[in-house]
Amino acid sequence: MLRKYFIKRARWNFIVMIIPTLLIFFLFGVFFLYSQRASVEKESVKSLESFEDSLEASIYNMGYQLDTLMSNSSFSLAFKTMLDYRGLSHSDLTTFNMLKYLFNSYESSYSYIHSVYMYLDGRERFLTSDTRQIANVDTYFDREWLDEYKSMAEDERVYTDHRWIQRHSYAEPVEVISIFYRMTYMDGVIVINIDKSEYGKLLRSVLISENQKVLLYNSKGDIICITDPELEDFEASVINEDIKKRIQGKETELGSKKWVKLDGKYYFADMLYSEYLNLYEVSVTSRAQLMEDLRIYIIMAVVILFVEIILMILLAYIYTKRNFSYIEECVDVFSAAERGEAVEERFRSADDEYSLIFNNVIRMHLNNSKMQMDLLEKQHEAQMAQMNALQLQINPHFIFNTLQTLDFEAIKKEGYDSEVHRMIQNLSMVVKYALSEPTRDVTIRMELEYLKAYLEIQNIRFGGNVITYFEVDETIYECKVFRLMLQPVLENCFEHGINNDEGKIHVKVKIFDRGDEITVFVVDNGRGITGDELKKLYEKINNKDSRNIGLTNLNRRLILRYGEDHALKIRSKAGFGTEVSFSVPKNDPIQ
Repeated sequence: MLRKYFIKRARWNFIVMIIPTLLIFFLFGVFFLYSQRASVEKESVKSLESFEDSLEASIYNMGYQLDTLMSNSSFSLAFKTMLDYRGLSHSDLTTFNMLKYLFNSYESSYSYIHSVYMYLDGRERFLTSDTRQIANVDTYFDREWLDEYKSMAEDERVYTDHRWIQRHSYAEPVEVISIFYRMTYMDGVIVINIDKSEYGKLLRSVLISENQKVLLYNSKGDIICITDPELEDFEASVINEDIKKRIQGKETELGSKKWVKLDGKYYFADMLYSEYLNLYEVSVTSRAQLMEDLRIYIIMAVVILFVEIILMILLAYIYTKRNFSYIEECVDVFSAAERGEAVEERFRSADDEYSLIFNNVIRMHLNNSKMQMDLLEKQHEAQMAQMNALQLQINPHFIFNTLQTLDFEAIKKEGYDSEVHRMIQNLSMVVKYALSEPTRDVTIRMELEYLKAYLEIQNIRFGGNVITYFEVDETIYECKVFRLMLQPVLENCFEHGINNDEGKIHVKVKIFDRGDEITVFVVDNGRGITGDELKKLYEKINNKDSRNIGLTNLNRRLILRYGEDHALKIRSKAGFGTEVSFSVPKNDPIQ
């Protein structure tokens, strides 16, 4: 009877639980398949649009910037003059050097840029980033680009093609993608040669899914770049012929049939036209991810069904067992009653105590963890407070009192007009300025007053041979800066830059109002330093591990407070002196 009742309940559970579950899984599976397919199509289009943005940002902006630069008459005239073998004025030479610097910066800044050319129609020479000089068209190792430029249609603003460049006969040729930008303001072209291998890595990195591949077509329908070697045979496919015909017909879409079969695999194809680059971007997304998601869904459904069957059998057994235990218990009670035996009361508890215990354990664990974290934080705060207390134990008043005592002794022996008295007075001012509220900002007026006291000490030290010039805009006297901003620069002049055999020491301090910024220049007539020494000095002041308290400390404070753009700038020439400059915001947001 127990077995019969168990089978009956299991069959009922199967009808109630398994059949509806199978139906739900089937309907949801169909919905999942179509939604995933729609998601693949949507993500493919979205990824292609994102890919187009990355493509235009990485290529088009370079040509646009150089083209816009040529709208400036100074740059265009200097460029024409250099190409026409005419001599350059100093102003033209400076402008041309700026053009070359910007021109060459692209190749050094972007690993995928192979070279950049700039050419004016009818000239025999052109500017190239390869040699960073003007090159002759007829003798340059790469001459193919000029023929392609001349073959461009007159109404074609941008043209792209792939080709090979071989610098030397013994070197391996490099496959490049050449982008020809016809200039807007001059009759000429800007050619950007992109290393196809390096650029392919960049393009792969911007794709949303690893199952997506992208092909780039030029305006003739030729494939110029493929992001995945798996699609090398794509050129021989039927869909490629369809794409090529559409491109040659000036179409920008693939039509309704976008799911194509290549080498036994299905792909979703979509096309987007980049007007800026005159390129057609074709996205080919493998159906593998879709099938992988479906396979995972089926496995998950099978596992759930298996668990549900086990659960169904277990529930059927539990309920059958429990019901029969009730029956047996009732039979025992009735039998005992029939025998006249006493029947004790039996109760079944329905309360779940395990959830309450688990919640209490978790709560105790969280409270204990929080208490430990609070304790560690309090210990850290106590240690920091102890360190601050130790640092503040040095009383600046002791130093001031000592200097005052020394000043009284100097006055007794040498009077008020002695250099010792003046030096002690200035030293007292310097120490008081440096130690009183060191973290509080000061005005430029206060900084200059302190600096003059410091310079008077140095003048006495160097026997009255220090001549200081101040050139300060009156509008910035009340602007706030951090303390000891100028003293490290002056100290560097006296400690490292002065040649005592030269006689007078000239130091000029210039502080100018530049609108939103304040610019500081400190110039001396010292011995100066060589280029190698200047390079080592830059390495020293930019070393974060350096314990130097002069220029390194000042440079670090400038960067930490105002950013990298406000770091120290040093110019020097051996035998002529040194100039140190920097800038700070006029309205410091930290104040």
